Amino acid sequence: MKKNKKAWLFVLLLFSLYSCVITDKISSVKVEIMKPGLFLFPDSINNVVILNTDACRNDTSIFRYFNDRGDIEIDSKLTYTDLTNQSVDALANYLKTENYFENVVVFKDSLKSTAGDPNLKADPDSAIHKANADLAIILDHCRFYESFFNTYQNFFYTRAILSWIVHFKNDTTSYMYNQTDTLTFNDSEALDHKFEKLNLRKTILDAAHYLGNSFGAKIIPDWIEVERIYYTSSNPEMARAEKYAKNGDWLKAAEIWKKETKNKNDKIVAKALYNMALACEMEGKPDVGIDWLVKSYSTLKGNDKEHKENCQRYINILATRKKEIKILERQVRPNPVPENSQVLP
Repeated sequence: MKKNKKAWLFVLLLFSLYSCVITDKISSVKVEIMKPGLFLFPDSINNVVILNTDACRNDTSIFRYFNDRGDIEIDSKLTYTDLTNQSVDALANYLKTENYFENVVVFKDSLKSTAGDPNLKADPDSAIHKANADLAIILDHCRFYESFFNTYQNFFYTRAILSWIVHFKNDTTSYMYNQTDTLTFNDSEALDHKFEKLNLRKTILDAAHYLGNSFGAKIIPDWIEVERIYYTSSNPEMARAEKYAKNGDWLKAAEIWKKETKNKNDKIVAKALYNMALACEMEGKPDVGIDWLVKSYSTLKGNDKEHKENCQRYINILATRKKEIKILERQVRPNPVPENSQVLP
């Protein structure tokens, strides 16, 4: 009889511990948010000139890489002029596509006079004057290190370091940004199906294009996809709210979640409070979302450590978003918004 009593106590203890845990049902949703750019461009900045000064220097201009035997090889048909021009063109095309500036022009070979002396620096003011621009963006340095191309495994790896200079008209100060990326190209599926293998020239040019394009996405506001977690529930109303959220109808989802914050079940209340924060972020109100998270953090009677960590983590994210939105208010220009994107702020 005593053994049975102890067994029942053990079962009750397990049940009580389980009942305090609400993180057993968590899902995630991918949403688009706008991230601020690195620079604050006044509205007067409309015309941009992009210069490729790295290509003007003829030292170590041939692309070198390691083959699958570990030997250094040189591709005489692939030069850094090709690669830097690819990056500059990609940056220009990105800025033109985003329509953030009125006019974007590229100077590739207008500064070849500096080729004789690699220590000479391009004069951004001269380029700005020649292009009648308000801003100059200069690719000052570009190198690919530790490049490795394995034809047998259909694999390419490289570590790229680029230095960009941003110079405003009538400003005595230039701003440098060092871009470092590790890029890997691996198409094992194509190899398995006997499709065309990776082509070295095309692959490294694709890498250079990616670097220029990604730098463009850094200097001006850009839409990115992020993942956010939320709580699910077998509760019919919570399930109905989840369907609205998955379809991007955050207002209808919030109406239901707000009602469920008055539920008699503490677990549902904590979940609904947390999910309300997500709806608030999607409506551009991170400060209100933080208030909901604080309530969710302290709702459960038990000490659900994982839930508290989820709340604290999301509070930190929303605090960062609040700062980013303040910056975006000064950066965003009246451009078309991508389809299926949440307008933030």
